[in-house]
Amino acid sequence: MRAGWFFITSPNLKQLNNLSSRHSNFLPMPWPKPENEIHRYRIEGLNVVVTRKKIKHGYIRIDSKTLDVLVSIPVKTDREDVEFLVRSRANWIKQKQAAAVEYEKRNNKTFVDGERHRVWGADVSIINRFGAGRRRIVLTQEHLAIITPNQISLAQKQKLLGDWYAEEVRIVGAELIDQWAPVLRVTPGRLFVQKMKSKWGSCNTQTANIRINSELAKFPKAALEHVVVHELVHLLEPSHSNRFYSLMDQFLPYWRESKALMSAM
Repeated sequence: MRAGWFFITSPNLKQLNNLSSRHSNFLPMPWPKPENEIHRYRIEGLNVVVTRKKIKHGYIRIDSKTLDVLVSIPVKTDREDVEFLVRSRANWIKQKQAAAVEYEKRNNKTFVDGERHRVWGADVSIINRFGAGRRRIVLTQEHLAIITPNQISLAQKQKLLGDWYAEEVRIVGAELIDQWAPVLRVTPGRLFVQKMKSKWGSCNTQTANIRINSELAKFPKAALEHVVVHELVHLLEPSHSNRFYSLMDQFLPYWRESKALMSAM
């Protein structure tokens, strides 16, 4: 969901040449076209990493760590088309970069007492407590308590919370699957939960297994419901066709509002 897919067509060459002469940082030499070669350029002040692949359409992603613009393009795409693509999507790119910076700020946690962490759409204060038994996290009405028998490192706390998020999504996700599978008249396979960088969920239509991003525990449960229904609908329609979205409208009319929750927080 973080990638932007775009058809690369051949724009007006005069327009491209004018753009290139005013803004281009490319050297005046032929564009290399071997498959899987990676090239780095500056376009409109953006660090752009271009990779040629055996694909039909070009697409853009943002590296959330470096903020580089990652452009994958068909092997025979001309350099003018790449420049045009990046410039035409400059506002979208900058919005995604800003969102990535904000996401990193929200997730750069130190786990000190009072620090607020997101749980099912609400901000909850962390408290650290010593207690006998295994390491665990307990959610109360006021706090998210990290309970350990001894002092643990920041990395261990991060893993503990990540595992707790995954278990929360596994429990609620399984309940939602049990609720929605009969409605859609589908038979899902196994449910897998893990932290994913670029997807909220996926469905293997061969095995009917569903995979869900554990980060969804940070958002309102309606967002998780949207992802669950989305993946279950893929068992009826594998592609994102008009039929797919018609089915989404039929079974979950408010799915667009639920999906928006994942970008609004």
